[in-house]
Amino acid sequence: MQLFAHSSPVGRGFRALAIHGIEADELASFAEAPERILDDPSATLIKRGRSALVVHVALTISGTAIQTAYKRCGSRTQLRRLVRGIRTSAARRNFLLGHQLLSLGIATPRPVLAVFPRWHNLLSPSFLATEWIEGALPLDAFTRTAVAWGSARRRAALRETARQLGRLIGTLHKHGYSHRDLKSANLLVREINGEIEVFLVDLDGASRPRFRIDAARLKNLARLQEASSQITAVTSTLRCRFLNAYLRTLGRHEAWKTIWRRLQKTSRIPPRPVGGRVDAH
Repeated sequence: MQLFAHSSPVGRGFRALAIHGIEADELASFAEAPERILDDPSATLIKRGRSALVVHVALTISGTAIQTAYKRCGSRTQLRRLVRGIRTSAARRNFLLGHQLLSLGIATPRPVLAVFPRWHNLLSPSFLATEWIEGALPLDAFTRTAVAWGSARRRAALRETARQLGRLIGTLHKHGYSHRDLKSANLLVREINGEIEVFLVDLDGASRPRFRIDAARLKNLARLQEASSQITAVTSTLRCRFLNAYLRTLGRHEAWKTIWRRLQKTSRIPPRPVGGRVDAH
């Protein structure tokens, strides 16, 4: 099954990739002026950083409006822009990587469109549109929302979130991939029809290491451990549930306590913030 159209020099300064079914003139239109999507009156600003800008906007492809997160991928300095131009653009790389992960059962927003500069325009930014996950929140925001729920619903939701997160990262690692920035903002969670879903986003930090794979996995877990230590709703029981689900998915027979001790040595976990602790046992 073909998931996306092949790239072609359809714009004066840009090339493009898109999901299968897009018309050639549509692809050419996106590649001709990728910046204009950011100026769409209906676009809602999600993130403005030194090197990236993200908006929530609907893109019309083959007559269908698709809600997307549209990202301009830039670099902070001229030197980084030059290095970025020599390497595969972030948008093209993450478009292809996103489809690879989806084919392996790793939940991530489906890439819809990637627009990236041609060789003579290599200092320009690239652009990536991924499907908008309606109702999803960053991990920390989701746990804050769950605090307001009834105790039974809250406990069940947090337990299932820990389990689904363990399965997600376990599946990622099982297939040889790594993500160096497993912070709350890069893990989206939503409850839909009584089910918990977890998604991995921002694939800039994802890769497939060739060497020291176990060390990369441990660093991934340590980064997640550090991020979750700032969430008061995360208890030791939830960490145990996460690790058990992770190890089962990965097919490892180590005890979760062994991994926990290794994590304690690998990461410098900041003190838990002062405040109430939610019982999610």
